[in-house]
Amino acid sequence: MDGERISLRLEPEDLRMLDGFLEEHPEFSNRSHLARLAIRAFIEQNEAPEGIASERRPAKGNAVTIDVPALAYMTIESFIRAGVYNSMEDAVVECLREKFITKETKERILQQQAESVRGLEVLDR
Repeated sequence: MDGERISLRLEPEDLRMLDGFLEEHPEFSNRSHLARLAIRAFIEQNEAPEGIASERRPAKGNAVTIDVPALAYMTIESFIRAGVYNSMEDAVVECLREKFITKETKERILQQQAESVRGLEVLDR
């Protein structure tokens, strides 16, 4: 990997916590990988330059800008690198669909639409 090398000193307890996290999350290849992602996520979450979201894509009525917790952000980034998602937006939209658009919700919405169409048909007669 290209880039400058830095040294980071951690207390034994912090190292145990870091290594324990890495054992439970194999998507992070090593301490350096996790540190790079964590530093980037922390900075982006806490000091993102104004207007970044609006520069990436024009505002739409259904667009929402959110601050994603650092761990969730890093996890989604690793899924993107692994090819699970194409973008951060794809991952977030899929999560929203899984949470809010259940089978029951779809059925209820389709039933409401069918009732509306039937109501319009009655008015047309």
